[in-house]
Amino acid sequence: MYNRYVLFLLALFLSPILLSQPRGDDPRIRLAQSYEKGGRIEEAAALYAELYRSDSTNIVYFDGLRRMYVQLKRYDDAIALLKGKLSGSRDDVMIRVQLGSVLYKAGRDREAQQEWDQAIAVDPLNPGYYRAVAGALTENRLLEQTVELYRRARTATGNNELFTLELAQLLGSTMNYRGAMAEYASWLRKNPTQLSFVQQKISPFTSRHEGRREAIAGMQEAIGGGEEPALLELLAWLYLEDKDYAAAYDVCRVIDRASAERGSRIYAFAEQAFREKAYAAASEAYLEAIRIPVPATRVAGAYYGYANCLKELSSAADSSDETSSAKATEAMERFEEIISKFPGTEYAVRARFQIGLLQYERFHDLDGSLASFAAVERELPESNTVSYAVSLMMGEVLTMRGDSAEAAQRFRVVMNAPGALPDQQDEATFRLAELAYFRGEVQTATDLLGSLALDLQLDYANDALRLLTFLRENSKASGEALNRFARADYLGRQRHYAEAAQILLDVVDKNPRALLVDDALLLAGKLQTDNGDYRQAIGTYQKLIKEFPETSIALDRAWFAIGEIHQFRFHDANAATEAYQSLLSAFPNSLLTEQARKRIRDLRGESM
Repeated sequence: MYNRYVLFLLALFLSPILLSQPRGDDPRIRLAQSYEKGGRIEEAAALYAELYRSDSTNIVYFDGLRRMYVQLKRYDDAIALLKGKLSGSRDDVMIRVQLGSVLYKAGRDREAQQEWDQAIAVDPLNPGYYRAVAGALTENRLLEQTVELYRRARTATGNNELFTLELAQLLGSTMNYRGAMAEYASWLRKNPTQLSFVQQKISPFTSRHEGRREAIAGMQEAIGGGEEPALLELLAWLYLEDKDYAAAYDVCRVIDRASAERGSRIYAFAEQAFREKAYAAASEAYLEAIRIPVPATRVAGAYYGYANCLKELSSAADSSDETSSAKATEAMERFEEIISKFPGTEYAVRARFQIGLLQYERFHDLDGSLASFAAVERELPESNTVSYAVSLMMGEVLTMRGDSAEAAQRFRVVMNAPGALPDQQDEATFRLAELAYFRGEVQTATDLLGSLALDLQLDYANDALRLLTFLRENSKASGEALNRFARADYLGRQRHYAEAAQILLDVVDKNPRALLVDDALLLAGKLQTDNGDYRQAIGTYQKLIKEFPETSIALDRAWFAIGEIHQFRFHDANAATEAYQSLLSAFPNSLLTEQARKRIRDLRGESM
């Protein structure tokens, strides 16, 4: 008896649900849905209407017919359908919301608003009803009204934290970026671990300069004089996105103080600024981290970062020779200090390696750099990937010193080492090919380069392809000229600039029709620039421009090089601008046009 009673109750409860489902034995519903998917809307509407007449309680039939009427823009029929459904339940909020949407589509705005208002009036304290109406408003692109509705919901419910993310997104969509940031700031206060989520949400407008500036202003207003770490982190991130490193640094200092991080946040900023090549800002932050000081685990890193900043600043294109030399010398002293203060550590080894680089690149102390690299090698375990990097550098120094046989041995070891990284093996292969080219062994060089040039994803693929193409173009038609070019290139690598440049100019005079003429003049101009013979370099570049206007494909590079000499060596803004403009005028499709435009803006003091 009990089981029969339970079954009766279940049947009574489930019957409305079962009745509302599509009838499995009626093929018309499947046919109607098939028509709808296939875009045969008129036929689908006719079938849905027929089905609805047969069972007006079936929600699937009702909703299908409503959709078809709206798609066919038969708004009067859709309105009648919805009103009929609503007559049976005046408090059906979803039906009323849908009715308002169809009325709006039919151009009956006032009636639509009345329906939406009545939907909310069913329970003015229910956030779900506001959300349902907001969905209809958003669907009809009434974004401003949606914003006002959400604010109205806050007032009605007395809850100012309702719809924070919805409002933020809407305000961003309507380009009210300050308002959007106020909402995101409110949300972040309650969810301080969700910084990356907020960054992702605001990235569509902060990726543009105007959007970033408005977002920054909005965050400044939201923060006021407060020191909430999550909000400050977002502001610092916005400044970094805007490349305003000084402002970002100031904010990071506040975060560090407010969070009692003892310089750790300043150190983190320094690391990020260094990665983004903002060396001036990074050096200031590293120095402050040292002075605080940061926790012991980061002190050596701060010293090393500061020394590296000085090294990078010493090679900046716009540094004077005197400033550059002073910074390079100070960097050397700082690296020596790291070796003294942190003996036996990873940073001491890395500092010694950087000293070797400075000796090689900045001071041309080949013996000193080899000694430094050898000292690093002794402190590293065998078959360590860093040891292969050291071997590559020693090979380069030996090449510059003229010890090509010993250099080649260094490169071969790395090329054949099973434990070397693929990039290291590629570099070693390329360096061996260069040595073969310097010796005039064209076939050996092309064989080595061929394997690298096949895969354009490799780091050295472009260099390999460029040299391979150059060798193939000139090895047959200009064999002797190519050998002399290679000799000059090798002398230039050893910093015998004047001798190398003269060889190249002689090659041009004796082989004016050779394919390598423009390459020879470009390289000669670079060597003269490296030797400090700036007027002669400009004359060499002008010779290329004037005498080979029809045959050379390097004229844009010649104009750019002339501009650089005027800008960074003579500090003549007008002459530099004129050279860059000549490039833009004659070669609008050059790969150097964007860089030339930026240089012109910098020279004129224009903002980005």
